Amino acid sequence: MSTYSYPIKQTKDGIAESKARTPAILAFLLFFCVLLSLNFWNLLFHEGGHALADLMDGNVIKVLYVHPFTFAGFARPIFGDRVIEHAAGPAMAVLVPLLIFILLWKRRSTAFLPLVMVFPWAAILAGGNVGQIARDVGDYHQIIRLTGLPETAIIIPGLVTLVIGIFFFLSLLPLLGLDPKDWRVLVVLPVAFMLWSGVSILVAHLVVPGSPIDAIYHEGTLVIWSAKANWQSFLQNAVGLAVIYLTLFRLIYPRIPSWLRSETVLLTWNDLRIPALSAAACVIVGLILIH
Repeated sequence: MSTYSYPIKQTKDGIAESKARTPAILAFLLFFCVLLSLNFWNLLFHEGGHALADLMDGNVIKVLYVHPFTFAGFARPIFGDRVIEHAAGPAMAVLVPLLIFILLWKRRSTAFLPLVMVFPWAAILAGGNVGQIARDVGDYHQIIRLTGLPETAIIIPGLVTLVIGIFFFLSLLPLLGLDPKDWRVLVVLPVAFMLWSGVSILVAHLVVPGSPIDAIYHEGTLVIWSAKANWQSFLQNAVGLAVIYLTLFRLIYPRIPSWLRSETVLLTWNDLRIPALSAAACVIVGLILIH
């Protein structure tokens, strides 16, 4: 591995200050590659959870619409309207990445970032999705509808999951070469999210029309709409995460136990190899699955 911690000195607030910094272009490209991997694995586990619940009932999913882009994913056709079918997606999307996270946390590095960051990413999405309850859509709404549970029974655990996801997501940002004092995070995260969204919109327009999800299941319009609609929320989330990283997380960073704290690294071009290969593999497999 060519990633290494770079020479530092301590400032009065306890934050390490570097004598050298990772070029912003490297941090940007690394994060862009990681985003592609994160969303592929999150959708695979989420939609795979729905498919597994159907398989347990003897029904085989014909289309597993999984990809690394920002638009919607699906498991089609829909066979039933049971609690387990709605709950299996969010549950597997968090629990399987959590297992991977636990196994890899002590060995976390730039090379493992596309895997170790899946759990924080999945936790942020799973926790943030409690907002769908107010709009009467999504898996959480269906669970409440079928079980009669109070909304707080979903919202409170969801918010806890969201906070945990944000903490560990930010805890891994030093592996992008960006320490909690580095203002460039305000550029790197939003620009990477915008490029990811732009590529996703282009792919949606090129690949979705006439594909099985469009011609057979008539979800094409929804897929393209989701690609166009999601970029604003992703951009807002990127800016929000960057601001929290530079403010609140910066304050608590010196007090985080060493086994939870990631040290800032100085990236080289070689550090992009494994994340880039991971992203390329996710794109290729994703295009095959959605074409």
